Formats: sequence, C-alpha cells, structure tokens
Amino acid sequence: MPEEEIKEKQDENKAAAAPKEQKRWPATVILAAPFFLIVVPFYKAAKETLNWYAAIAMIITFEILMFACEIMSVSRGHWVWNPNRTVGQTIFGVPIEEPLLYYWFPPLFVVLLMLVIENYFKKRDSGK
Repeated sequence: MPEEEIKEKQDENKAAAAPKEQKRWPATVILAAPFFLIVVPFYKAAKETLNWYAAIAMIITFEILMFACEIMSVSRGHWVWNPNRTVGQTIFGVPIEEPLLYYWFPPLFVVLLMLVIENYFKKRDSGK
C-alpha cells in the first residue's frame, strides 16, 4: 500500500474515533420550565396559608447545605455535568442553574403541594 493510502486510512480512523461534537442545548433549564407552570396554580391555592418566613428559612438552609455538598462532590469527581447540557457558567465547578433554580424550587414546590392538599381537605371537611 502506498504511504498516501495508509495516511488516508489513519485519518479516517482518527475521525471515526474522535468524539462527535454535540449541539449545545441547556436541557437542565429547559426541562424545568413546565414545573413553573404547575407552581403558579399551586401558589394561588396555598398563598393564604404559606408562611413566607419559614419558606425563606427553609430555602436558605437548603441552599447552603446543598451547595456545600455539591462543591465537595464536584471536587472529588462524584458529580459531573455535560457542559453542552448546562447554561455554561459555574460557581466552584457547580453549574449556575443548580443554586439559582434547583436548590430553592423543589423544597418550595413540595411545601406548596402539601399546603394545597391540606387546604383541599380542610375545605372538603368544612363543607360536610
């Protein structure tokens, strides 16, 4: 085989073995968007009984603890993210959407859901 053919085959093999370039798509933020549509009616149904001081204290506590855990996990290599699936900016290796979106939203969502269920049963029982 001539040298040119060998070089072409090697180049083809390298191109086939190289990782494919992924299209940038911040799925972590986009996939969370539908939950915000659910929270609006939950908030309207629970705003009378929601204790904002307790909710803010819960969110701050959760933010501090989760951020510390995530920094430790990232530094030890336990947590990894695909940079093509996040917004891109990081704080100590943690994608920015984690503390800005995922640390406060799930606990608040659970509290709102519990209040909606509690208010439903109170209204149902008072109507008897």
